[in-house]
Amino acid sequence: MKFLQKNKMELCDTQVADLFILNNMFSLEAIDIKLYLYMLFLSKNQTEIDKANLAKKLCVTEQEMGFALDRLQAEELIIKTTQGFIIADLKENEINKTYIPKLEPKINRIQSELERKRIAAAEAINESFFQGIMSLGWYTDIGTLFKNYSFSEEVMIALFHYCQERNALNKKYVYAVAENWYNGGVKTFEQLEEFLESYDCLQKIKQKIVKALRLNRNITKYEEQYINTWVKDYNYDFTMIEEALKRTVTIANPTISYINGILNNWHKKGYKTVKDIESDVKTHDDKAKQYNKNTVKEKNKFQNYEQRSYTDLESFYDNM
Repeated sequence: MKFLQKNKMELCDTQVADLFILNNMFSLEAIDIKLYLYMLFLSKNQTEIDKANLAKKLCVTEQEMGFALDRLQAEELIIKTTQGFIIADLKENEINKTYIPKLEPKINRIQSELERKRIAAAEAINESFFQGIMSLGWYTDIGTLFKNYSFSEEVMIALFHYCQERNALNKKYVYAVAENWYNGGVKTFEQLEEFLESYDCLQKIKQKIVKALRLNRNITKYEEQYINTWVKDYNYDFTMIEEALKRTVTIANPTISYINGILNNWHKKGYKTVKDIESDVKTHDDKAKQYNKNTVKEKNKFQNYEQRSYTDLESFYDNM
């Protein structure tokens, strides 16, 4: 993608407008400022660079850079085109309009009910979690979260409440939780309640497994995938998982992978409850007992065979 500078006057050096420092810099994240300054530098010579290399250059992930680009667009510092991005001329923009707080004209232009609800949600977040002094950057982020994840207003407010309860009301954690909820299919408050209930249950199961196996470490993401499969795909509760754990008492240093083999085998056999396992074991034992019983009968049959006795052997040979 290309970075082009939209400016009627040719400037021979890289400059940062005072308007950026006064109106934008303090409401932006550090990554936004870092990205904007580098984009100014690149645009001077119309340098081409792809997003992956740009993210690598700035030591951030592509997702973090994407969010930063969204915020710079919302602040009207850059303009997206089919070829890349244009660096906005802040002086020209200031001439075209008198500087006023950015939210006021946006609120005045709101027409749809959805946008009004989202603005109301942002204000509720401001009052509830920022004591009425939330920065413009947070407003921009809330708009980005609405855009990227399509959360309802109730879910958006719940997101900030969730992060505040964990003393992690920072943008990195908020975006991480939002991504997790989105991947879990959350959009409405009802879906969120179901997701959190399922998530809490899953976390408790993970803790019990770690304790049972006496793991002195956190489980890996690959081990988490096993557990997620047991609970979500196989619909196994901890009773079934515990039954598999009991099968490891004679195994030195059993692993989650080993337990996965047991549960995967049970799933293939159609076991859904511990009773299914016990019933199948009983059936197997009964068949084994019957087989052993039949084997003993056959053995006794030959052991109890009476041999014919010959008492008059002399007359027998005489007849030959």
